[in-house]
Amino acid sequence: MSGRHLILAMLVNLFWGLNFLAARFAVDEMPPVLAASLRFLIVLLVLLPFLKPEKGHMRALLQTALVIGVFHFGLLYVGIAWTKDLSVVAVGTLMNVPFATLLAVAVLGERIGAQRTAGIVIAVAGVVILSFNPRVLDYIDGLLIVLVAVFGYAVGIIMMRRLPGVHPLSLQAWMALLCFPILLGISLMVESGQLMALETASAWAYGGIVFSALGASVIGHGLNFYLLQRYPVTTVAPLTLLSQLIAIVGGLVVFDDVLKPGMIVGGIFIFAGVAVVSYRNRKRSLDTEITAG
Repeated sequence: MSGRHLILAMLVNLFWGLNFLAARFAVDEMPPVLAASLRFLIVLLVLLPFLKPEKGHMRALLQTALVIGVFHFGLLYVGIAWTKDLSVVAVGTLMNVPFATLLAVAVLGERIGAQRTAGIVIAVAGVVILSFNPRVLDYIDGLLIVLVAVFGYAVGIIMMRRLPGVHPLSLQAWMALLCFPILLGISLMVESGQLMALETASAWAYGGIVFSALGASVIGHGLNFYLLQRYPVTTVAPLTLLSQLIAIVGGLVVFDDVLKPGMIVGGIFIFAGVAVVSYRNRKRSLDTEITAG
């Protein structure tokens, strides 16, 4: 990867890492599903020019948008609201790599060797260690919601393989158009105090939503898709793991999160397992390219 593109990858990490903090500011003062719906409203307003029919791909596009937009982002905001430590949320989202690898086996028929299997086992062991930490047990429901949300994102990534040629910003625009009203409707059904929250929320809460929409979605995902158009997924994906480290440090500095020994050990296991899976995924891709060449 060129130096310029590596800088872009670091910017993706920065925007995505800070997005954890932005979402936390929002859900601390607003119902989480409402906050997620407002994020998509802003994305929709910004990306209206990219909202155009994708001939032959609309059904798959809308299905993917539902899974990633409603299932993943809706649940992720709930998980952040229910979990008291951003470090736990950030580490939990690392499970996207093992989940995506397992789905590739189940759905795409891909085979994994002993090393990737070991990496997945190590990562799952880390989740178990993290879950049984006394501090985390107080909000285990939030961690479980985050893990379900991350699994939804992994499903969405597999579904995106059915969308060749679809412009990334077009996908985001359709996702916003579809998910804003659905999430708003869910919020009205299951949450309360929306009007009061909108009236009393601080500039930090609204700023968090705006940053999530523009920084994480439009810019962060836009740059990430730009890189994915030029490099294999197995080259780009491991570089984005730094976003979780930024989120953990941000949680410690901004929200005074506390890292207990069990949380640190569980996090190390998850990072190690994900690193093994990511490395083997990348090596498998390179070997395939060499063989094909």
